[in-house]
Order: sequence, then structure tokens, then C-alpha cells
Amino acid sequence: MTTRKSNIFDKIGSLIPGYRGYAVRDESRNTDKKLREHLSKIIQVAESLIVLYQKTLIDANEMQSCKEWEISRKSLNTLFSKIKNCNYGESSFFSENQLKEEELQKIYEYDLEISERVSLISKTAEEEINQPLSSGFILQQIREIENILIKRLDFINQYK
Repeated sequence: MTTRKSNIFDKIGSLIPGYRGYAVRDESRNTDKKLREHLSKIIQVAESLIVLYQKTLIDANEMQSCKEWEISRKSLNTLFSKIKNCNYGESSFFSENQLKEEELQKIYEYDLEISERVSLISKTAEEEINQPLSSGFILQQIREIENILIKRLDFINQYK
């Protein structure tokens, strides 16, 4: 991600104690938002691939398999909303509880783990969707991501 050029507010802010840390956290918040948007798009693509596969299952009159994939599709749709709308890993400038660099690092570790699992879902939807165990594998990854999101939220709530 490219860093923005400093402006007059940054120069004025440099005179305020604590502003530099706030500016860094603000940049982190923007990065966090972009990551979540990116992951959400990957999930949407995976969901659309499942929908296409379901159409082939319907054409082949394989309704039971289609129902199994529908569970995965719905779960992906729910996961999309959870990731897109999860809490930022930041705190406001005047907050009593400021997140320190170590806490931000821990949040980034959660985000990295989520990103890796979303990549597994994407790969499965792109390459292995016709495999019998693929739907179960996707559901397993979704459950793991949901557990990570809970841990991430609990961690963030400690500092609010």
C-alpha cells in the first residue's frame, strides 16, 4: 500500500503529542478496511462459483448434492457480511484505551490467519468444486474463520 503525502494537518498534528501514533493507527485502520474489502470480494467470487456449480447439479438432477452446496453457499454469504462489517483494529485519538503496536500486531495476526483460510476457500471453489469433499472442506474453513473472528473481536473488546 502506498503512503499518502503529508499535508498541512499532518504538519500541525506533528506538534501535538500523540498525534503521530494516531496517524499511524489511522493508516492501519484504512489498511484493515481495504483488507476486509478484498477478502469480501474473494468470498463473493467463491459464492458465485458455487452458484454456477449448483446450476450444473440441478441440470444433472443431483438435488442432494445441490442442497449440500447450498449450505456452503449460505454460510459463505453470512461470512461475507461478518468479514465486511467486523470491528476495526484501531482506537480513536481521544480514547482512554489506545491500542499499542503489540495489540495491533496481534490483530494483524488474526487477519492473516483469516486471509489464509479465505484463500483456501477460493482455491477450493476455483479448482476442486466438483470433488465430493469440497463442500465439507469449505464449511470447515468457514467455521474456523468464524472462530478466529470471535477471538479477534474478544481481543479488540479488551481495549475499548
